[in-house]
Amino acid sequence: MKAVFKYLYAGARARVLFNFVVVQLACIPLVSCLPDGERDARGVPGVIVHQVDTPSLLKRVLGRAVYTTSPSIAVLPGGDYVISANIFGRGSGADISGTTFIYRSADKGGNWQLLTTLLDMKRGSLFVHEGSLYIWGYTAAPGSIVIRKSEDGGHSWTTPEDGTSGLLREGRFGGTPCNPVVHGERLWIAQGGRRVMSAPADADLLSADSWLLSNAADTASAPFGEKLIVTEAQVAASSGTGVVILPKIGGHPYTVLIRAGAGPAEVIHPATEDWIRIPGGEKKFAAAHDPVSNRFIALSNPVMPAFAESGWPPELIRNTAALLSSDDLKSWSMNHIFLHSDNVDYEAFQYLNFDIDGEDLVIVSRTAFDVGGTRPPRGHDSNLITFHRINDFRRFLD
Repeated sequence: MKAVFKYLYAGARARVLFNFVVVQLACIPLVSCLPDGERDARGVPGVIVHQVDTPSLLKRVLGRAVYTTSPSIAVLPGGDYVISANIFGRGSGADISGTTFIYRSADKGGNWQLLTTLLDMKRGSLFVHEGSLYIWGYTAAPGSIVIRKSEDGGHSWTTPEDGTSGLLREGRFGGTPCNPVVHGERLWIAQGGRRVMSAPADADLLSADSWLLSNAADTASAPFGEKLIVTEAQVAASSGTGVVILPKIGGHPYTVLIRAGAGPAEVIHPATEDWIRIPGGEKKFAAAHDPVSNRFIALSNPVMPAFAESGWPPELIRNTAALLSSDDLKSWSMNHIFLHSDNVDYEAFQYLNFDIDGEDLVIVSRTAFDVGGTRPPRGHDSNLITFHRINDFRRFLD
């Protein structure tokens, strides 16, 4: 039986490598290799970082569709920006091995260079800690939890081969990018929707022994009934709130405040009053605490009134991107709409991730946009990763 499993895994792995080669040869250089006029990117907001060819109907029917997703961004100590993104879709092989692309900009986001491509890496969260760049994520979707380290700004990375080199937990785990936080001398990161993982801030982050994975919060107190989707969480922390996990709630513009417990391997099960309304909370959103304004900020996809009756369920209405803020994580204000398209059917700015660069918010988006040729089937089916900036973002906060 073990021999059969090895044979099947080898075949699946071969398909992943084949898809990887196809993406490398066919998808990455689209903008430069297609004839003039075949792609019109002039109407795309922001700066295109990464692009894949929107699959034809035939490719979708044959299970060869590939899209791009799960962006993350970090500002390096020297001021350069680094972005990671990966692919998904039936033709991506992401259920066996994730494929992640690392880009870097030396001119504040005006131009981007592909540095390297990582296999067995999906849904990564980029962050800088103690001067080094890390990416924390999963080998596949779902997959084992891994972390990699780069000492040269994203050009080269460690390989998570075992418990001493970044293989943190083996198994079938899932989640999406978030912004890790340092609080109480520990580094915290959301895992999935109802758990948190943490390590001492001064520990070897590549060592599995440094990390503790909490219990999963019991979300049975939800006011929305059973079988609720609670996933794709963010983590935020302040001196007043402590460490709090904020997941998306499928089908409802809400989140739930899941607090870290007395020990790092414990989370507190939320009460009924911990279910908080937040515009766009039915989709993955980004959140963090801004120490300068002492406010929590979030980037989300609120459903604007003009599109509430568009025929799409609220979790698939992603054509508006907004900056939100809160004093206490309990009451959220929508402060500024920074991206919008009237094409709710096939254009979207989603899976937003951000970092703070001085007075500015630097943002990366998983974007679906009509650039000519085959347009995205839905806003969900993204063909671009785009970079954006909100200049002097604190002027919008209440």
